[in-house]
Amino acid sequence: MTERFAQVALPLPLATPYTYRIPETLGDRVVPGARIVVPVRRREMIGLVVAITREAPAVVPKPVLAVPDAEPALSPELLETAAWIAGYYGAPLGLTLKAILPGGMWGESQVIVSLRNGSRIQGGVAGELVAWLERRGGEAAVQTAARALKRPIWDAVERLTRVEAVSLRVQPPDTEAARLTERTLSLAAERPTLLEREGLFKRRPRQRQLYEALESLGGSAPVRHLTEQLGFGDGVVRALVQQGLARIQQTELVRDPFAGSPVTQPPTELTPAQAAALGAIDSLGPGQGALLFGVTGSGKTLVYLEAVRQVLAGGEGAIVLVPEIGLTPQTVSRFRGAFGNDIAVLHSGLSDGERADAWRLLRRGERRVAVGARSAVFAPVGRLGMIVIDEEHEASYKNGETPRYHTRDVAAVRARLEGARLVLGSATPSLETLAHTEQKLALIRLPERIGARPLPPVEIIDLRAAPKVGGTGPVAWSVALDSAIVATLARKEQALLLLNRRGWAAFLQCPDCGEVWQCPRCSISLTVHQLPPGLRCHYCGHEEALPFTCRVCASPVQQMRGVGTQQLERMLVERYPQARVARMDLDTTSTKWSHQRILTSVEHGDIDILIGTQMIAKGLDFPNVTLVGVVDADTGLYLPDFRSAERTFQLLAQVAGRAGRGPKGGRVLVQTRQPMHHALVRAAEHDAEGFLEEERELRELPPYPPAVSLVNLIYSGPNEREVGSRAAGLADWCSGLIGKYQLPIGVLGPAPCPLVRIKDRWRWHVLLKGPSESLGRIVRYAAKRLKREGKTRLVIDRDPVSLL
Repeated sequence: MTERFAQVALPLPLATPYTYRIPETLGDRVVPGARIVVPVRRREMIGLVVAITREAPAVVPKPVLAVPDAEPALSPELLETAAWIAGYYGAPLGLTLKAILPGGMWGESQVIVSLRNGSRIQGGVAGELVAWLERRGGEAAVQTAARALKRPIWDAVERLTRVEAVSLRVQPPDTEAARLTERTLSLAAERPTLLEREGLFKRRPRQRQLYEALESLGGSAPVRHLTEQLGFGDGVVRALVQQGLARIQQTELVRDPFAGSPVTQPPTELTPAQAAALGAIDSLGPGQGALLFGVTGSGKTLVYLEAVRQVLAGGEGAIVLVPEIGLTPQTVSRFRGAFGNDIAVLHSGLSDGERADAWRLLRRGERRVAVGARSAVFAPVGRLGMIVIDEEHEASYKNGETPRYHTRDVAAVRARLEGARLVLGSATPSLETLAHTEQKLALIRLPERIGARPLPPVEIIDLRAAPKVGGTGPVAWSVALDSAIVATLARKEQALLLLNRRGWAAFLQCPDCGEVWQCPRCSISLTVHQLPPGLRCHYCGHEEALPFTCRVCASPVQQMRGVGTQQLERMLVERYPQARVARMDLDTTSTKWSHQRILTSVEHGDIDILIGTQMIAKGLDFPNVTLVGVVDADTGLYLPDFRSAERTFQLLAQVAGRAGRGPKGGRVLVQTRQPMHHALVRAAEHDAEGFLEEERELRELPPYPPAVSLVNLIYSGPNEREVGSRAAGLADWCSGLIGKYQLPIGVLGPAPCPLVRIKDRWRWHVLLKGPSESLGRIVRYAAKRLKREGKTRLVIDRDPVSLL
C-alpha cells in the first residue's frame, strides 16, 4: 500500500508547510482541516493538515503522532479562505490559520528538566541552571529556564543529563483545546418501579432523596451541585453508583459568558422601507452582496434580524459582525431576544476557553448564529447562509498584525465560497464600498428614520469667535454648549460628549525653553494622565512620573497642552455638581464587561452625561439622549493620512446619530476651529453622499483609493541607518521588478513613516500604487523572496487603512 503524507501548517512564520508521514494506525482520520500532533525538533506541536499527498519527500519525514479530534476543525471552505488570505496579503499560511482557530485549540509540548543530584555542579551555564532550579523547587520547563537566564541552555542541559545531574521528561501538548469538563451523576437507563424502590431504599432515606432529586432535575446533575448546593455527601453518591442505580461520567461544561444576560425583544413589525430592504436582501443570489445604506436610526438592525430569521428558517446559519467589543453585548441582547440560545459569541475579550467552547458549539451545529467582532468572520457556522457586517466602514475591521486582512474582503470571499449572502451596513459607508456598488454590490437604501423622526439639527460652533465660559481651565467650552448641557439636565435628559483624545492632556511642555517630554522608545510625545498620575506612551506603554522641574533648563513650572477625557471629566464634575458623569475610553474599559456596565448604567438612566472617545459614537441607541456635543472636532482632521477627512466625517456623522433617537428629539453641537472644512459642513447637513462624492474627486489627483489600490511595505528595526538602507534597496527592487514586467505601478519612497519609531524600532516605508491585480503579483513575489534579515523585518500591508 502506498504511503500517505500530510502537508501540515504550524502556527509559525514559515513560508511552506512541513511534511509528515501518516501511520496506518491513524487510518482516514488525517484529512485536510484536521488538527494533529506532530514532532518539531525537541518538542511536539499541534498543527493543521492542509493537504494529503502520496508523493514522498526527499528527506524521510517524521510520523504524525496523534489526531485529537473526531472530525476536522476546519471545513474545506474555511481552508480555502485561509489559502486566499495567505496569498492575497502575503502572509505565512501557518500564521493565517493561527488567526482562524481560537488560541485554546493550539498547543505544544514542553520539555521539563528536574534536578536529581546537581549539588556538585558549579560554574558556567550549567552551574547557573542548577542554582536556578534549586531556587525554583527543583523543576521547570527548559524554555522558562532559558528565558530566566537570558541565554541558550540546551547544551548545558544535555551535559547535565549525561552525568545524571538532571532528568528530562516531555509534557505533551493540551489536545483538549481548552475543554472544561465536570463530573455528572446520571440515573441508569433502567429505573426501579415504585414498589421496587420501597425495598431498595427501605433503610437508605438519603439515597432515596438523592434519587428523587435527580429525577426532578431531568435525570442528571453535576456532582458538585449535588454535594455543595443540595448537601448530599460523597458517600451517598458512591452508594447510588455501587447499586447500579446511577453512573458518574465526565461531561463538557460550556462557558457562555452571556448566559442569563438580559435580552431585548425586537419590534414585531417592519416599516414599509424596512420591508422593501428585507425583500431586496432576500432576492440576492448565493455569493452575492449588498450595501444597506441607511441613515442613523433607520432600523438597520431590525432588517439584519429579520434577514437572519429567514436564513435560520431555511435551515442555514449566519455570522453577524460588529466593529467594537463594546457593541457586542447590545447586539447579543437583541439577537438573543429574537433567537434565544441559538447565539454563540466570539471576540478577543473572552478567555481562550470561552472562545473555544463557542467554536465547538458552532462546529457541532448546536448554535447557528455567531456574533462578534473581527475574528468572528472565521466562525465555523454550518451551512452558512448569510454574513452581516454592521458599521462596515470602521477601521477596526482591519487586522493590525500578520495576517493583515480586512474583514470585509475576507467575508466577501467566504460568502462566495460557501454560497452565502453578504450584507454590509452603514450610515457612512467607506468610499471603497460605495464604489463597489457600481459593479459588485447591490445598493439598498433606508433614507429616513423610523417613524419619520427628523435627523437632529447640527450646529457648528466656531471656537475662534464664539463666546466662551470662564472657569473651565484649558477646556474650550462655549456658552452655547454650556447652555445646552444645563437645559438638558433640567429636563432630566441625557447628553453624550465626544472628545477623541484620552488621558488628561496631550503633552507636557516647559514654558521657558519649550522642551516637550517624548517617549524614549517612540517618536511621540508622552500623554499626561492623572488617574493614576504620570506620563504615558499610548503606543509602547512606557511610563514616567510627572516631573517637578524641566530636565533641560530646570524651570519649576511645566504646562500641560491639549485636553483629554480625564481633564474634561474633572471640569464637568466641578461645573455641574448635580450631574452624574461617567467616562468611557480605553482607560475605563480595559477590564472584562466594563463596556457593558457603563452602557447599562446609561440605559437605566443612572448616568446624566457620558463622555468618551470614538467608542461612544457607534451603534448606541438610547432614546433619552437628546444632546450630543463634540468638544473638539479637529483632533484627527489634519493627521498625515489620506483618510483623515473621511474618518472625521464618519465620526461626526455617527456620533450625531446618537441624538434624537426617541420621541423627545435632539440636537448636536460641534466645536471646531475649521468650520468650513468640507467634512464638517457635510456632517452638519447629514449629507453622506455629498461628502463621499466630493472626497472621491479629491482622491483622483493624486490618486488614492478607490481610484487605485495600495500596498504599504514597511521596514523596521533597531538601527535607523540600516532600516533606511534596506528601505532604499526595497524601493529599487520594486522599481526593477515593475520595469521588468511592465506593470502599471507607481513607487513612492523610501521615506520615514509619519510615526518613525515605535517600541525602539525605526520605521521606513515604500508605498506602491496601482491596479489590485498588478499589486498582487508584487505581494506574492515579495512574500516568497524577501526574508527577515537579522533584527530588521518587513511588513506587507495590502489595502492599508492608515499610513501612519
